[in-house]
Amino acid sequence: MPFADDEVVDMIWQAMNEHEGPISKEMLVKHLKTPPHFTIIRVNTVTTSKEILRDEIEEALSMQYSIKMISPPVVQFHPKVHDILVVKSNHAIEKVEPIYPHVMVGLGCAIAILRGANAYSPGITAIPNGVVIGDKVSVFGDLLGQCKRGWNKEYEGKKYFVGNGLLLQNRQDLFSVGVPKGLAINMIEPLFYCPSIGDILLDNKTIGFQKGFLQNLPSVLCGHALNPQPHHLVLDLCAAPGGKTTHIGSLMENKGSVIALDKSASKIKQIQENSAKLGLTNITAFVQDSTTACIMEKPEHLQEYETTAVASLQTSPPFLPNSFDRILLDAPCSALGQRPQLYNPIRLKEVQSFARLQKKLFLTAAQLLRPGGRMVYSTCTYNIAENEEIIDWALGLFPSLRVTNFNIQIGKPGYRIGRLTEEDCIAMQRFGSPNESVSMDENSDTIGFFICCLEKILS
Repeated sequence: MPFADDEVVDMIWQAMNEHEGPISKEMLVKHLKTPPHFTIIRVNTVTTSKEILRDEIEEALSMQYSIKMISPPVVQFHPKVHDILVVKSNHAIEKVEPIYPHVMVGLGCAIAILRGANAYSPGITAIPNGVVIGDKVSVFGDLLGQCKRGWNKEYEGKKYFVGNGLLLQNRQDLFSVGVPKGLAINMIEPLFYCPSIGDILLDNKTIGFQKGFLQNLPSVLCGHALNPQPHHLVLDLCAAPGGKTTHIGSLMENKGSVIALDKSASKIKQIQENSAKLGLTNITAFVQDSTTACIMEKPEHLQEYETTAVASLQTSPPFLPNSFDRILLDAPCSALGQRPQLYNPIRLKEVQSFARLQKKLFLTAAQLLRPGGRMVYSTCTYNIAENEEIIDWALGLFPSLRVTNFNIQIGKPGYRIGRLTEEDCIAMQRFGSPNESVSMDENSDTIGFFICCLEKILS
């Protein structure tokens, strides 16, 4: 099971069977453990075009796969989303078997390898004695995070095989004093042949900016659902690490203003770094608890300011109600839809706790949205209590809000619960549910995700 708590799997499985039709629990577990067949690249349209980036990626993949002696994957335009490229992975390969010696990596590194990455030095946790540069090794993910860094024997704890590779750094390089750097293992026999694209997007000597961003399809769709315009003032309430934030900035043609909030200073720094890499100058990030981002009246020491002066103060939190044309609330959630999930320690009680925080954040968003404005609520979980039930609750609390369609409809409808109408559910979009009877494409074989677009009615 990918989850420590069987009740979590049962909750997802039962909801899918009730609202989508019969799905076996075995199929669900396999789906969660397997990476999507499709790699999605969001094109940085501020600095390049999808045609130029496609050609560059095809050339790089041709060289990459000639070494592996297999045909490179095809890079295609998405038929409905104008700023993404789709690369289909070749999952139909001969079965890869583990060999000795076994090298251990952290769980995050293991997941990255399953999605096409090589193993970099910070992710390596253990190498047996006697292994030298050039040796072929098997790479295993440490499922429980219990392998001690620098362990020099065969690790006997719970682990998951992710492929074979060639060792490029020795034990001294990896475990001596200081932070290890660089490529540690070249994955020559990965469990899945997902293309390695991240480094291609970073190498842009002529412009100096990152040309694209690896991002899941539903995450890209959030920006399009928001439909920000160059003159808008936009708020991203839970912005880190900045993928959706920078997409919004790009869709606005690097004009207007995007305010990004997160309560972690280190995450705000990450947003600023990602914005700079993409050449975006219309994004300003603040350390702020988004549940306190709305102030109901002007502070007393600002009462004497004129309207124009007060308006200029709305570029930093906290903000007065009705301040923003667009608001993205990509809420902190249980993340049950992430793929691949090799092991998740989350318990059902913890899953059930997220809705309280999501409602607090939604209250802030609804208050800060201008009449006539649009907000997008999204999560990367299958959990109804964090998705449709939040929207049902919000519609009961805010009569001025209504669910609305957006122009790209590629996901499944939301689940019909509570006061949600059939039209509401059709306007919502769900992604990433397994289907045993239908061949999956780039729109369906993705992470589990939920998107709802709402507008505040003018009155």
